[in-house]
Amino acid sequence: MREFVDREREVSREVERVKELLKEEEVEELKEKLKKLIEKDPYYLETYVLLNEIYEMEGDVKSAESVLEEAYRRAIELISDGGSLPDRLEWKHPTNRHIINALISTGVFYWEVGEIEKALKILKEVYRMNPSDEPGVRFYILAILEGMSFDEFEQVFSRDGEYDYEDLNHWFEKHSGEHPELFKPSR
Repeated sequence: MREFVDREREVSREVERVKELLKEEEVEELKEKLKKLIEKDPYYLETYVLLNEIYEMEGDVKSAESVLEEAYRRAIELISDGGSLPDRLEWKHPTNRHIINALISTGVFYWEVGEIEKALKILKEVYRMNPSDEPGVRFYILAILEGMSFDEFEQVFSRDGEYDYEDLNHWFEKHSGEHPELFKPSR
């Protein structure tokens, strides 16, 4: 079994400092700093995720998609070995979280814009590689399989910007049995 664990990236600390600009609503300055950080380390993917969020807030779907496609391409390049994905890319390793976040963000983006097959492909791979599923990818996968849009999912399960995990877990237990090929009872 091949497990991927990324190295510590110097840019990660810089990205945390730059995030403060978003709170201060210095959006143009933030975009420029994020672009410079991408140049500095094109494989630290949290930078792309933040830039994508800004483009989405601005309503620039084309730029948002372009940034996530680049993040996805870099993620696959980073974790692939001869074209095959690792067996494990786990959240328990903090250095992997930027990769997992980028993959999830890409999958969710495709879900939002109605490209369901692309969304499912990406989210299922993340779930397969990280079976402990700390980020809760299984909820997104089940919602897609149940025919929910991302907006519906947010309306049903989001409370004050946070997911209601009690509701999500109850809903998951109730409906996941309809998809035993994905969701084994032992998970």
